[in-house]
Amino acid sequence: MFPRLQRKFVFLYTLSTGLIMTFILSGAFLLYTSSRENLLRSDFQERLFALTSRLQTDFRFADSFLAQMELKYRLIISIEENNVPFFFPGSYVPRTDRRVLMGYAEEAAGAEGISPDSPPVSSDLLQSSIFQIDGDLHDTYLGNVLVIRTASGCKRLLLLMDITDEQSRILKTGGAYVLIDLCGILLLFLSGRWFVRRSLRPLEETCQKQEDFVAAASHELRSPLAVIRATADAAAAKPEEARRLLAVIQNECDRGSSLIRNLLLLVCAGQEKWAVKKQRFELDEMLLNLLELYEPLCRSRGAGLLLELPDEPLPKITADPDLCRQIITILLDNAVAYGLTDKDTAAAKEDMPAIVIRASHSYGHTVVSVIDHGPGIPDEKKTLIFDRFYRQDRSRQRKEHFGLGLPIAAALAEIQGIRLNVADTEGGGTTFSVRI
Repeated sequence: MFPRLQRKFVFLYTLSTGLIMTFILSGAFLLYTSSRENLLRSDFQERLFALTSRLQTDFRFADSFLAQMELKYRLIISIEENNVPFFFPGSYVPRTDRRVLMGYAEEAAGAEGISPDSPPVSSDLLQSSIFQIDGDLHDTYLGNVLVIRTASGCKRLLLLMDITDEQSRILKTGGAYVLIDLCGILLLFLSGRWFVRRSLRPLEETCQKQEDFVAAASHELRSPLAVIRATADAAAAKPEEARRLLAVIQNECDRGSSLIRNLLLLVCAGQEKWAVKKQRFELDEMLLNLLELYEPLCRSRGAGLLLELPDEPLPKITADPDLCRQIITILLDNAVAYGLTDKDTAAAKEDMPAIVIRASHSYGHTVVSVIDHGPGIPDEKKTLIFDRFYRQDRSRQRKEHFGLGLPIAAALAEIQGIRLNVADTEGGGTTFSVRI
């Protein structure tokens, strides 16, 4: 699912951003082309104005002047007086023959009604618009034809300017824009693939965690159901052992109910549907009650439990007392289940506590730590212990634990804005700290 979704997102990202970039580059190229064409027309009009002024004031043109104009500005100049051309062979050699180009220019001017046979009547000047003609060898020219009325008749000026090199330059620039656009689209594709992969990674991890969660929950629920079914079959086959077998069924039902209750707790906490009722309460009183509750359990396991409070009374804290009690209860259950070893039992015989509840207050924060001296948790697994159904006991031999306690504690702490940390105990073991 995710590879296909990734391809779709990359395609949409590349297509949308690529179209935007193409539109911007196309606009920039059109603006560049328009500015170059306007500059060419401006240069052409300047040459045309210079020749027209000379044509109206001077009776003669020096061949050197016309030759210099043609070579310097890539012009083709043809001047006629009363249909008689000036004797000027031309110095600029275009790709297409000069006579052919002049014929094309005369056709363009004739389409506008300008001809040497029809001199201006209502004014002294008859001029065509600036037109563009193409030669026979992929060459391009700007042109203009004008007719001036004189006392002895009329003069005609046909002017062409070769813009082939400028057109080639514009085409090369267009090719560069296309290359930039293609490179940009490629970079957008690569960056989009990286961005989409990075964006979908948390979703993919979440989906994988959900699949693992469903698989682990199914495994945990299947186990008590299998025991209940097998025990029920055994009770039907051996009625004399029904009382003992019914007790087994009752225990497995309690175990399944506990699992379902924990799952509901996680769902409510994860969806922030938990009703958090914060209030100010005495934390040391809660810790004393937990000491009385868990001390007999630790004694039965051959270990001790100690509560360490500061000399001065702890200030009241603002939190949900029920949720805080549940968090600390989970930490104590975890310490009793995994933090008591033979070393702890030996230490308890020497009146040394195996589990310590330590509370302290500093800089406006109250910290409650549950300390054990058990086998500890490797550093690479400290971030995994808050995952649902994770247990260091991969064989799942301890059926009374589902691997949901610490995830529930972390979720209950998060919805209250409380920090839950784990660290190594000095000398061996694990320390869980709740910072309120």
